[in-house]
Amino acid sequence: MSIKFLKMSGAGNDFIMVDNRDGGYSSLLDSERITELCRRGLSVGADGLIELRKDVSHPFAMKYYNSDGGPAGMCGNGARCICRFAVELGIVEQGVEFSFRSDAGSHRGLVTGNSEARIWITEPVIHFLKKQIRTGHGIQVGFADTGVPHAVVFSSNIEDGSFEKYASSIRSHPEFGTDGVNVNWVKVRENGTMVMRTFERGVEAETLACGTGAVASALIASERFDSVSLPVRITVRSGLDLSVGKDSSGWWLQGEARIIYRAETVS
Repeated sequence: MSIKFLKMSGAGNDFIMVDNRDGGYSSLLDSERITELCRRGLSVGADGLIELRKDVSHPFAMKYYNSDGGPAGMCGNGARCICRFAVELGIVEQGVEFSFRSDAGSHRGLVTGNSEARIWITEPVIHFLKKQIRTGHGIQVGFADTGVPHAVVFSSNIEDGSFEKYASSIRSHPEFGTDGVNVNWVKVRENGTMVMRTFERGVEAETLACGTGAVASALIASERFDSVSLPVRITVRSGLDLSVGKDSSGWWLQGEARIIYRAETVS
């Protein structure tokens, strides 16, 4: 049986989007098949696969899988993409706020244009703003959970080779438990904007963007640096910008959520 899907980009994070409201694809979407579909060069290729599911209390629910086939509670850029996907399917309307659910909880979304969306994440938790982590030498790390856990390292030069040398070891450091952590290397510019690189667990490599990482980085930076005020613009590895802010409804993330193409797998 073939699978109909959309390929989408959320500021450089790319995803396979599957409408599984009727449950017809459930038996096909096991860890092995998801890994196969996400493998670059040999298949569709993606950072992850996202199912849009029915939900009893929300217009829809999101189920996210990393490219290794394992589930994750939340993906910020993926959540913005599924909001745009839901508009495409006629489930919700562009320009009107709505609710949806992920494994991290209930969220609000707003599709602001044909290729842009905003989500409000579940309330983030700061575990610590800065702590020395031993990875061959001491690195000062902040740690926050924004639906998934993120370590944040601030550097005046994120191209000096330290990301390549240390990000993977921080990802699996005992400080962050058996499941590990996503790792963000962040530069705060003089004007208060930020540049970010991310090593994502489950992908086990650098990705072109990370939405929950952008929120974690903005959260910790706003606590540590007077120059950072909200909303803040964050340039990710793709060269595109994400915006992170906070209002009466909580922390939000906004940026590109673009449909690349529609296709169907070979059965």
